[in-house]
Amino acid sequence: MGEAQVVLTDNLAPWIEGLKTKLVEIGYSQATITKSSSVWNTLLSYTKTHESQTFDAEYCKAFSEQWYGGCPENQYAASRTTVPLVQLLDFIRFGTVFRQKNHQKQDFTQGFKALFDGFLQSQEDRGLAKNSICSMRSRLHRLERFLLDIGVEQFNDMDIDVINKYVESLARLCSTTTTEIIRELGHLSDYAFNNGFHERSFAKSLPHVKRFYRQRLPHVFTTEEVQKLLAAVDRNNPKGKRDYAMLIMAAKLGLRVGDIRIMQISAIDWIKKTISIVQHKTGKFLELPLPEDVGWAIIDYMKNGRPICDSQTIFISHTKPYNGLSANVVNLVAGYMRIAGIETPQNKTCGLHTLRHSLASSMLQNGVPLPTISSVLGHADIHSTESYLRIDVTKLQLCPLEVDL
Repeated sequence: MGEAQVVLTDNLAPWIEGLKTKLVEIGYSQATITKSSSVWNTLLSYTKTHESQTFDAEYCKAFSEQWYGGCPENQYAASRTTVPLVQLLDFIRFGTVFRQKNHQKQDFTQGFKALFDGFLQSQEDRGLAKNSICSMRSRLHRLERFLLDIGVEQFNDMDIDVINKYVESLARLCSTTTTEIIRELGHLSDYAFNNGFHERSFAKSLPHVKRFYRQRLPHVFTTEEVQKLLAAVDRNNPKGKRDYAMLIMAAKLGLRVGDIRIMQISAIDWIKKTISIVQHKTGKFLELPLPEDVGWAIIDYMKNGRPICDSQTIFISHTKPYNGLSANVVNLVAGYMRIAGIETPQNKTCGLHTLRHSLASSMLQNGVPLPTISSVLGHADIHSTESYLRIDVTKLQLCPLEVDL
């Protein structure tokens, strides 16, 4: 596999040109490359005013802090600055660029297609959710791109050195993502061995990565803040009626934003006073009682706010042709937080999912058993619900640890 490339900062220009060629080759748009070029050009200017040294992650950090003032508060601006630097580091170290997402469902190359398609089908047969399969497909494309760039054109040509090199390329990812990719790689290797795509499995040779699972506490609203948020909605206009109905559904039922956004009129049984859906994330059926205030909010919107149209989706756009709502509804909460005077915590993201966390927190504080909370939230596995224990700070404070002095 060779030794790691050591590139001095006064010799970055040809590497940047090579990176641009690689980005074109793997399908990046010229507009994206042009945006990234502004960062690379600034980097080249920076290198001319500083002593030549090894180009590495520490150098990138120093450059970013001095030229851009560190990591911008805006997440998009931060990504626009750091991604081109990470791409350059990866290109120098591994000769390729890793795309974490594949927005288009492209096919695998001939040398990997049978194995990867068969493996994905086996995971689908195990009952993995559609979104999980899509994420796995994206990660397999990442693996395929890496293998092709180092000259491995079929899985049977893999050896432990190639495996180790690929694992090394995961170093910049968070521990949770790295652990997930390595676990999937082990399953893939077992599948390849058991189905004749490789003469051995590398599963037991893969490294163990200590996983710091969901270290940060999710933000939750207090009961008073939820009431202030709902009260901030102007329900005297059609948009306000729609927003209020969506917010109260998230607050009182704990539904995910994706399920609220695509919910059909037929999901509501007004006689039984229930809402029944197949959850978009898990594919599992969920039936919940329809609280009276939620029901009246939906009725108010349907009768007095919703445009007359043929769409069977409850919540729709209020501009023709009255299609379903886009994924941008995740930003719905932020505007009403400002109106209600609720401050956004530093380094926290607040959205409709925060209302789901808040409901779980409230139920925990009121002594509702975990299996019941799991049933209400529609979790396929109670272990998913156990993660909500982290937000019950009141009960955590009842469990102090003795400290030896």
